[in-house]
Parts: sequence; C-alpha cells; structure tokens
Amino acid sequence: MNNQLKFSFKKEFSQFWRTFRLMGIVILVFSFALSSPLMFKFVDVMMSTMFPQDEQSISESLTPDGGSDNPLQYFNGTAGISTEEILSEGDLEEILGLYSNAGFMFATTLVSFATYSLLIIMILLMPAAGGEQKKRAMIVPMCSGLKFNNYLLPKFIIYPAFVFAVHFLAGMTAGGLCNMLFSHNKVSFGAMTLGSVLISVYTTFIVTIFLAVGLCTSRPGVAAPLIFVGQMILETLLDSLGITDYHPIAIPGYINAIVSSGYVLSEHAAAIAVSVGIAVVVGVLMYFLTLGVQKAKKINNQEEETPEF
Repeated sequence: MNNQLKFSFKKEFSQFWRTFRLMGIVILVFSFALSSPLMFKFVDVMMSTMFPQDEQSISESLTPDGGSDNPLQYFNGTAGISTEEILSEGDLEEILGLYSNAGFMFATTLVSFATYSLLIIMILLMPAAGGEQKKRAMIVPMCSGLKFNNYLLPKFIIYPAFVFAVHFLAGMTAGGLCNMLFSHNKVSFGAMTLGSVLISVYTTFIVTIFLAVGLCTSRPGVAAPLIFVGQMILETLLDSLGITDYHPIAIPGYINAIVSSGYVLSEHAAAIAVSVGIAVVVGVLMYFLTLGVQKAKKINNQEEETPEF
C-alpha cells in the first residue's frame, strides 16, 4: 500500500470516527434491532391481556390443522387474504399468533433496517458521499497530486464494510432477542444467520449505490431521498411485473420467506445466490463508475491552449 492510499484510509476513518457518525450508525441500527422486538412484545402482552387465549389455541393457529404454518402469508398476500380482511373477520387467534411468532417478528425487524434506518444512515454519510466536493474541500488535495483511486477506494471499503458488519451483528442480536421474547416459531441459528447476512448485503448494496451517486453528482442531499424512494418504487414495479427473484431488490422478500416453516431453502438457493452475487457485482461496478466519472470531470489547468481570439 502506497503512502498516499494509507493516509487516505487514515483520513477517511478519522473523519468517520471523530465526527461521531460511526457511533451514530451503531446506535441507530441497534436501536431498531432492540426496540422493534420490545415494542412487538409490548403489543403481544397488551393484546393477550385484553383478549385472553390459551396456549393450545394459539399453537393450533400456527399449524396447518389450525390455520396456516406461515403467518407471514397474511401480510404478503400468499394466502389471498389481506390484512384488512383478517381484521374485519376478527380472527383474534390468528392476530395473537402473529404477535407471539418469533420468526415473523425477526423478519419484520430485519426488513425495518431497509427502510427508515437506511435513510438515516444515508443522511449521516452525506459528508463522505459528495459533501466534500460540494464544499470544494478537495480542490487543494487534488491539485497537490491526490489520485482519484486513492481518494475513492477508502470510501468504497470503509463505509460498505462497516454497514455490513453492524447490520449483521444487529440482525443476530434481534434474532436472539426475538427467541427470548416470543414463544412460537423460534428462529433457528441457520435462518438467523442467513437472514442477517441477507439484510447486511442489501443495506450495503444500497449504501454503495448512494456513495456512487453522491460522489458523481456532488449532491448527496438529493441522492439520499432519491435512492430511498427509488428502491420502493422499483420493488413495487418489479412485483407488478411478476419479477420476484434473481435481483437484489428481492432480498428483503427472501428474509420474510426463510423464517416460514413451509419454506424449502434448497429450492430457492439459486435465486438467493444470484441476487446476492448481482448485489456484490453492482457494488464493485459502482466504484469503477465513480472513478471514471471523477476522471472525466477533471480539469487540466496546466494544459497550454491557444486563445481563439
């Protein structure tokens, strides 16, 4: 590693740490990982107090004989029954079954990472994702010989790697907490690990795209909401077209599915692997795209040009 790249890594990590953005992301993600299961447990206790049900009736509602072996289907439409229809029918056993289902609460907590938690992370990373160019803070270093690859590489390693690590640890924490708080459909260690890896890959994928767009446009304040809204629109569009597999946007859907007792992982392993592989490849391409754009935008002030007048 050359000295320029080494000092670039030191500078990037120092700014990440000293501005408290690192601790802010840790606190944010773990607050979602802890607060969501605790909030759902509170609702479970309140509903159980208001509508007492014995353990046997709730257990039967989570089995094929008593209803469905996948409570998630009442929210993703696989059973053809919408949430509004369930509530209108007043099926309290099914509702209470959902709020005591560790797998469902684990999946719900992980998917929450990909919504408002991810938006706040992008906002916290705005100074690194084009904020320096917007403030003209990199003019002197670039004119002094700082190479674009040495400037960009630390950003595309430190921030995505950190986002992956913190989401994985938070996902495992959420899984353990859900198993402690909820009595039915405990999450196996394998499903917990796979779900945590998938949500980590997805959030890293989105953050990498955000870094690329922010650095290419020098407008991170525009890139953050644009990408946040864009991922939701794209997910809805792909679902409406029936394209539900083999792309990174489908990863949150896989998380919902793997905690279902009726889900056969081996039958969907190829789709999951391809989706993860595409996310990794796109993340790498975002670095080279950003590098190419930055080089194309470079102005050579030392070139001698003959005046046209």
